[in-house]
Amino acid sequence: MPVRRVRYKPALNSQCLCGSGLKFKRCCFGDNDVACGKMTDFARDLMIRKDYRTALKYVRHGITNYTILHKTNTAPYITSNNEGVMWLLDIDIKALTELTESLLDCYRGLNDYQSFEYDLERLRSNISDVRWQRKITYFQVIASLGDHWSEKVGRREVKKLMPLDEESDADIIQLYLHFCSDDLPFKRNIDILERLISLIEKPSEKLQYTVVKAIKYLCIGDESESEKLIEQAIKNYELTDWSSDNSYGHMQHALAISLLADLKHSAKLKVQSIQEFEALLENHSWTDSGIADIHFEIGKSLFHIKKFEEAIEQYRKSLEIENSEIVKVFLSQAQIELNDEGAICTIREVEKNLSELSESELLDYIFTYAAIGIAFKQKDMIEKSLGYLSEASLLAPVFEKQKSKLVSEISLLYKTGELEGKSNLLSTLKRLFGLTTRYLILQPNIAGLGVNINKIADDLASESNKKKQSDE
Repeated sequence: MPVRRVRYKPALNSQCLCGSGLKFKRCCFGDNDVACGKMTDFARDLMIRKDYRTALKYVRHGITNYTILHKTNTAPYITSNNEGVMWLLDIDIKALTELTESLLDCYRGLNDYQSFEYDLERLRSNISDVRWQRKITYFQVIASLGDHWSEKVGRREVKKLMPLDEESDADIIQLYLHFCSDDLPFKRNIDILERLISLIEKPSEKLQYTVVKAIKYLCIGDESESEKLIEQAIKNYELTDWSSDNSYGHMQHALAISLLADLKHSAKLKVQSIQEFEALLENHSWTDSGIADIHFEIGKSLFHIKKFEEAIEQYRKSLEIENSEIVKVFLSQAQIELNDEGAICTIREVEKNLSELSESELLDYIFTYAAIGIAFKQKDMIEKSLGYLSEASLLAPVFEKQKSKLVSEISLLYKTGELEGKSNLLSTLKRLFGLTTRYLILQPNIAGLGVNINKIADDLASESNKKKQSDE
């Protein structure tokens, strides 16, 4: 006769299991028998309507109810090390992680990361397992970053998750790579990326991280290996049911196609990437910022097939939606190609706001600034470009190799005023255009959100509609 498990009952005066800090009797008591899935569905529908305050209540109920299930069916038997119990423990950690992600979605919608941090600390005791403790720390790091993702804060906070030698949590590895990848030697980067790719389940993320791995090879000048990796990653993704993937997956596919086109010097692939980016604009799940980014990507692809006027049109569309210094840098590159001296004014605008550029974007700015100075014989700009190049921090080998050569050639041009070799120097600078920002665009994905967490609206609506259609 099977042993009947006694349902775990929190004490009425104990802190509620949802992390609110309230007593159980004043929080989730009375609603702790409702199925967790039903609570999650209610919360999801409310988040679609942006009613985050009410959604938060349902997410809390879901966390309480699932924790009661865990403490009833799994927790009492963990010490037995029974294989079935360990399997249940894995499921419990995953389920409570997903509920905590929903909690994050609610607090993000309310722009209240501090309350999320308080809740997280109270959720530590829900599961007694080191993996859950590390997951809580991971979410605390996410909360401390808020919407702005400061490099300084990120590098400081991610140390709380060290060491990572035996880490098997893909989210934690992604976060670490986002902030620390540039500080790692090549072999260490590749080893961590390979471990991450083996852990990831989503085809779109496998595509994304394989491309990141390819970029690491590109950084050391191994274009052949980079091209091979991207080509295979695209094929693997296209073998899945990728046509029904979400916007994020399609964006990764379009970006990968665009980068492969750069490496293969293929106008055909560039046209394909343009078509895919244009198709993305028809999806209404994008925020304004996301739409601006897509126009920017279309512009870059048009630039590479020498449709400079059309590229400028796309850059301007992007800037009409959202002011961006890096888009202005690319706009000035297209203006150079049309011999438009407006490039000087455009790049000088960017010069006033250099602090808004990331490290990789700053490199694009420096190369472009030097090219404009040379193309339009602006001696003061040529001199300044030398200063920018000299001050540039340690670059990836593919750029460091070019740096000393560029400094030498630009110095000669500046001192002598002779334009001999000017065209070769301009060609070298133009080859570097756009390459640096690839490191930013294809950086590791964070918590399933993408680096730019405000770029894509949640796919909640489309997922909800699919569910309703399948239920009909």
